[in-house]
Amino acid sequence: MNSTTFRTVNLPATPVQRVRQPADIFEALLQSIQGGESHARPTLELTPDSPFMPFLEIGYALRACMERPARHDYLLQRLRPHLSVMVGTLPASIQPMGMLPKLAPLPSFRQLEEISDDEIHHWLIQEGGLIYGEMQRFELENYFDAVKAYLAPGGIMVDLGSGLGKVVMTAALSFPFTRCIGVELMNYRHRLAQERLVRVLTLTRQGLEALSEPLKPETPLRLPTGITVNGRHLLELGARIVFIENDMFKVDLRGASLVFLYSTCFGPLMDALSNKLARELPEGAVVTTTTYSIRHPAFQLLESHPPGTLSWTSVMIYRRVGPPMSEPAAETRYLHQPDVEAWETRAREELGS
Repeated sequence: MNSTTFRTVNLPATPVQRVRQPADIFEALLQSIQGGESHARPTLELTPDSPFMPFLEIGYALRACMERPARHDYLLQRLRPHLSVMVGTLPASIQPMGMLPKLAPLPSFRQLEEISDDEIHHWLIQEGGLIYGEMQRFELENYFDAVKAYLAPGGIMVDLGSGLGKVVMTAALSFPFTRCIGVELMNYRHRLAQERLVRVLTLTRQGLEALSEPLKPETPLRLPTGITVNGRHLLELGARIVFIENDMFKVDLRGASLVFLYSTCFGPLMDALSNKLARELPEGAVVTTTTYSIRHPAFQLLESHPPGTLSWTSVMIYRRVGPPMSEPAAETRYLHQPDVEAWETRAREELGS
């Protein structure tokens, strides 16, 4: 267990009014990428070419039942077999502030009676992966304090489900990674991450221009994490950050040295994710998860931090060990069955309100 004393709140941050040294640039950049937990979440597009059309169809069928009290019993009947893959009591996407458009469903959309249990099961898994969460600045500082002992200079950092890009850009600023890559499925989040990156690179250029002496490629530079690098770290920042709009399961992770998973809503995906990581990551790669542990023989647990220490939720750090694994380990390591009666009581209370 890491003996680091972790921060518990964000320290007051004084806006950088004037750049006198590279440390001022780092602080201005780190401040610029904070926030985002409460960003506006647009609804999914209801267009014939939307990649989310199957998701929308099932979501509309579930929501139609939720909106009609006479259909509540049937809704609970269809959800009950899938509690092991649900996040929360009722799916967030079908609730008033969810991501389903408020428009009427397309005439071709099916009713819930026409949708199979397998389709509902996979819809709920996908729905959980669309929920957004991120760490605050002090939690990310704690995280990098904990993980840095296991990282060699250079390497490739990958954030699967990178959202607005905060972790990727913090990693690129704080460590000498060769490249930091964010993979995000949701177009609007990918777009916001790209906009943040443009702002970061603009602030970097302005900060470098404001220095009294130009920063040279070989000038020693101290990172916020205390690591010493050279001026190329800032001068070539844009070349080291990449955001990809894609499904995390379709991205090749061979060569990654650190994989960050904000996996609090990935419970139903953890078996498939751990098998993918075991199959693709090189020996020695570090993987970190939140809330859900990795239960796979290809990963050695290095540290486990309970909720309220490093972050608001638990954080686990693993190392990839052993030879490449072409076959998945035993399946269904994460499936659990909540108390059905307790769930139904909560669900009826939520439906009634």
